[in-house]
Amino acid sequence: MSRLRAVLLAILVTISAAPAAAQDDILVKAREAATSGRRDEALKMLEARLAAAPQDVDARLLYGLVLSWEGRYDEARPVFRQVLTQAPNYTDARVALMNVEYWSGHARDALELANQILSKHPGNTTARAVRERLEAAMRPWWIKADYTFDRFNDDREDWHEVSATLTRRTPIGPILLRGSHAERFGSTDELVEVEFYPRFRPGTYAYISGGGSFDPELYPRGRFAFDLYQSIGRGFEVSGGARAMKFDTITRIYVGTLSKYIGNWMLTAKVSHVPDEGDLDSTTYTGGFRRYYGSDGTSYAGISYSRGLSRDEIYAASDLIALHADTVRVELDHLFGSRVRLAASGGSSRQERTNQVPLWQATLSTGLSVQF
Repeated sequence: MSRLRAVLLAILVTISAAPAAAQDDILVKAREAATSGRRDEALKMLEARLAAAPQDVDARLLYGLVLSWEGRYDEARPVFRQVLTQAPNYTDARVALMNVEYWSGHARDALELANQILSKHPGNTTARAVRERLEAAMRPWWIKADYTFDRFNDDREDWHEVSATLTRRTPIGPILLRGSHAERFGSTDELVEVEFYPRFRPGTYAYISGGGSFDPELYPRGRFAFDLYQSIGRGFEVSGGARAMKFDTITRIYVGTLSKYIGNWMLTAKVSHVPDEGDLDSTTYTGGFRRYYGSDGTSYAGISYSRGLSRDEIYAASDLIALHADTVRVELDHLFGSRVRLAASGGSSRQERTNQVPLWQATLSTGLSVQF
């Protein structure tokens, strides 16, 4: 009897697995035919499959994709909508519908779909690329004002820094012009920078920055930065880059990050190294997360912890002083409507000092951006 039960169970498993195997075989053959230029053949195979199994959303999605590859957007559009009716959380179908609207010139519909995707999956590289291109054409300008305040627990004066940034979105990535003014240790200084975030393809982009101070007191005479970002699948993104700052000598910083998107969450680990002599040789480790929210997935709240330098990004010589510090930061960036964004962050750093009480540094930052 036990042997008979085993035989019957094997038969049931084989019978239940047969439709799934047949579906996979048809999808593989249809995709192969479509990608090799035999799209009419692929469409006929998928039509036969859908006639036999109208609930097969994977086959219906591939059917719509082949139609869109053929430029038959008006036929592909209802196919993708039917997939979303059957499976509302099928992200690939929503991305495909977004592409059809984008390719067919329906910019506002494509932007709305991109926002829907990114509100649940902020790391989706295709939706990000489409939204960036559309916003570059529809709403290209941002202006932003920032203020940062630092207070210490010893007798040194508070630090103040203000900056103004003008951003122009372009089809290949945003370009920024920033001017900053700092007051520290009884000195003042100004820094002018240009930043560019070129996008080479969905999931591959860079950060390029150059600038400096004309009469350096706090900022470097020249500051240059470069990072390359690459999506590697499964929600992972890696980056690597370097900074070079001309003070009395050139200070270099090497940076690497690894980020992981999980739904609306982004987890990030970052390491930066300053190769130098003596105590200035340092490595900073940072870990944190962000929770994205809102109708377009660009608002977020986050928290991070770092061990090393107290600043996340180094701009002035004084930012290199706080070595071996433990720092906790919280941040909030919220979009009001579609044209106003408010950012705020706060952090606290503790640095051990030889034969002195620990140095505590509290940092508060605010920023207001307006789109026009």
